[in-house]
Amino acid sequence: MEILYKDTVAYTQDREQFGHPLSDFQVLQHRMVEMFMEYEQCKSLLFRATMEVAADGDDAQRCVHALKHLIGKASFFVGENAVQTHGGMGVTEELRVGHYFKRLLVIEAQFGNTDYHLDQFAA
Repeated sequence: MEILYKDTVAYTQDREQFGHPLSDFQVLQHRMVEMFMEYEQCKSLLFRATMEVAADGDDAQRCVHALKHLIGKASFFVGENAVQTHGGMGVTEELRVGHYFKRLLVIEAQFGNTDYHLDQFAA
């Protein structure tokens, strides 16, 4: 997610449209902030889950389920927005955006998908 976010920010700073870099447009600024927030939220929950598992805490399994659910949701959001911002080039093999988005989709499906981990968290 970090690479998708950073590559998208760099692309919007380089690409010009209507005589301005894409990063000047407020709609895209908001989208990139949302991508950053989703990534940071996953990173924070990862640290929390790691500490719980390392300390053999009572809440460790529940934190892992929450993390897996959040990663599934956030990775789809970040990847989809990165591909959309890059336009048609986002799905080509020339850019790593498409590769990382596909990788995030595989990670979401491994060891139970987002819905499975939400059900486990709620139970």
